[in-house]
Amino acid sequence: MKFRASYIVFLFVFFISAAASAQVDRTIAPQQYKRANPNKNKSKASTDFVERSVVYLTSTLKLDDFQAAAIRDILEQERDHITSLNTIQGITTDERRDMAVDISNRIYKQVLPLLSKDQAEKYTKMEESKKF
Repeated sequence: MKFRASYIVFLFVFFISAAASAQVDRTIAPQQYKRANPNKNKSKASTDFVERSVVYLTSTLKLDDFQAAAIRDILEQERDHITSLNTIQGITTDERRDMAVDISNRIYKQVLPLLSKDQAEKYTKMEESKKF
């Protein structure tokens, strides 16, 4: 009797555990063995924030080549300061915002003399609409 009861308990536990493991989805993820599209990654890597900013300002303000090159140089000079905002540890968000405002003001003061009167008006409106 004891043997038969232990045998029944063993079979019951075996079937319960088999049913539980049968519920696991063991299919291979559809993206697991696909190769990455090399062109997709190159397009994102080749356009950093300096290039995107210059392209945006060129299209918005209708900059000529000289102005675009000068603005690219200004943004390149500030690149380290801009990227360090995310990596600095131990500062509050208010301090981080103040640093961003300082960087933005430095860039604004350097870019403004390069622009014509109409471009300067548009650029000033763009800068005023920023919310920090």
